Amino acid sequence: MNAARAVVLALAGALLSLPASAQKPKPRAVLVEADGDEEALSAFVARLESDLSDRGKATLSDARLAGISLGAVVAEPDGEAARVLRAEWAGAGWIGISLAPCRVDVSRMTYRERSPEGYAYDRVVENVRVDCPATLRIVDSATGKEKKPLEVTGTANYRRSGPDDEESPQLEATRDAAEKAAKKLPAALGR
Repeated sequence: MNAARAVVLALAGALLSLPASAQKPKPRAVLVEADGDEEALSAFVARLESDLSDRGKATLSDARLAGISLGAVVAEPDGEAARVLRAEWAGAGWIGISLAPCRVDVSRMTYRERSPEGYAYDRVVENVRVDCPATLRIVDSATGKEKKPLEVTGTANYRRSGPDDEESPQLEATRDAAEKAAKKLPAALGR
């Protein structure tokens, strides 16, 4: 009886541990450099890291303080910068983020209205569209070769008819770009 119980427990333990051992490890992207407006970069990196974590397809580590540039790694794949990154920041790929200035398109409509007291006034309604492009340079950590850049554009649309007291639409569009990058980055790391 004890031998049968031991076999059943061993089989149950083996079956329970299968999914954990069968899981493929998530690729790790290492952020090496970033260029653009500080506030926008902060919003972009935070959303990218959050979305990658939520999706469970890849992870992001921030190595910007290491002071290494992607250009140095690509120029010398076996050089000191690449060796330091491989030793300290191992991952599937090293990335650099570049945020271009956002493009803002505003269309205005003016309506002539009257107040309850009979005074005429103009009410202005603005439709605003913000497009914020971002480019992620990806370098294969094993070979030091640069892959095709990942380009995304985040968009925010809104209407305003009074003073602008909302959060910046540029930050909203930047976060949208980060969400799009988070969807595409795991596949780009695997290429």
